[in-house]
Parts: sequence; structure tokens; C-alpha cells
Amino acid sequence: MSLPLRALLSTVLRPLLGALGLFGLWWLLALTTSPAILPTPWPVLMQLGDALFTAQLWQDTGITLSNVLASFVLALIGGVTLGLLAARQEWIEKALHPLMVVVESAPTIAWLVLAILWLGLGAGPAILVGVSMALPLIFIATVHGLKQIDTGLLDMARIYRLSPWTKLTRLLLPSLALTLAGAASGALSVAWRGVIMAEAFSASAGLGPALWGGYLYGDIVPVYAHILWIILLGLLLEYLVIHPIRRLIHARLHQR
Repeated sequence: MSLPLRALLSTVLRPLLGALGLFGLWWLLALTTSPAILPTPWPVLMQLGDALFTAQLWQDTGITLSNVLASFVLALIGGVTLGLLAARQEWIEKALHPLMVVVESAPTIAWLVLAILWLGLGAGPAILVGVSMALPLIFIATVHGLKQIDTGLLDMARIYRLSPWTKLTRLLLPSLALTLAGAASGALSVAWRGVIMAEAFSASAGLGPALWGGYLYGDIVPVYAHILWIILLGLLLEYLVIHPIRRLIHARLHQR
């Protein structure tokens, strides 16, 4: 089998087969379940197809994506910054690690309640919940990645008296790139789920309120259509954003 064909099977056909298998399982389960609980895939696909031609779905999608992006960027900046500080001073790592464990292990609903109390209703609580879920993952990955850096390189940087900026941009961040690219997938995934859940209870616009509103009104097919759309968007973010960035970083590192 040629290399391009093998790459095509790996990147397109195998995930597609997995998706078809899930749809087949969904269809079989729907045949044994009440339509009020689990409709068959066809009406859900029809509902989603109709919704794609409405402005409302795209407006809600844009709002949610902007909230997810904001929470992810804040978590990335905060997690990397705190990770760099923790790697520089051991006492900072010991002080921050239990705090990150608390943030990561606290129930998402608890952060949502606190976020509403602190920020009121709107996009703020959704962004804060997304940050609370993603930042610990970025922090832990940063600290772990820095500990894997060759101490010889650090000694060389010290001997040649590299400036902190040069050391950061030429040594630390390139060494962290692949680790952070891997952690970014998990961080983006949890931020995506957290933001949509928080939107459902704290915002008036976005995919979260659309999903929750359909459930409250008993419109089961639109509920599943929104769930399917959310899943598809998550897959697109993973395969069109995270995977290409990870491959690019991997290729750049191997060229060095």
C-alpha cells in the first residue's frame, strides 16, 4: 500500500468508518427505545440540515466558539506562565500544585455557581468555567514538559549567559511545543464541554441555551440535532486545528 493511500486511510476513512459504526449503533438502539427518548438518526439529520440554513444556528455557534476560544487562550497563557514560574522555583510548584488539583477536581457546577455570583449572567461565567477546566491541564503539561528538558542544554544556556528572553524563546518554548500541542487537545475538549454547559444556565445566546431550551420545551429531535452539531464542531476543531498544528510542530522539531 502506497504512503499517500495509507495516510488517506488513517486520516479520513478510518474515522469515517468509526462514525458510521456509531450511527449504526444509534439506529439499533433507537429501534428498541421510545422516540420521545431516542429518535432515529434520520429525523435528527433532517432537523440539523434545516437548521444549517438558518441564521440562528450560526449566530449561536459563533457566540459559543468565541467563548471557547477566549477561555482556551486565557487557560493557555495562564497555564504556561504559571508552569514556567513553577519550574523556575520549586516552592512555587509546591504551592501551586495543590491549588491546581483543587481547581481540577471541583465539580463544574460549583465553578458555575461561583462564576454567576462573581460575574453575573452572560458570557463571563461560561469563559471562567472553561478556564477553570483547561488551565490545570496546561499547567501540569508545562511543568512536566520542562522537567524533560535536557539539563545539559540548561547548563549551556547558563554558561553562555543567555538572556531570559532568548532562553524562553529559543530553548524552553520550542522544547515545550510538542507537549503543549498534545495537552491542547484535552484542554480544548474540556473547555468546549464546560463552556456549553455553563452557557445553558448563565447565558441567553449560544449553543448551550439552544440545547437547554429545546429540552425544556420537550423538543427532543432539535435537542439531538444540537448535540450532533456540537459533536461535529468538536471533531472539526480537533482534526482541522489541533491535529495540523501538532503535525506541523512535530515536523519542525524533526527538521532541527
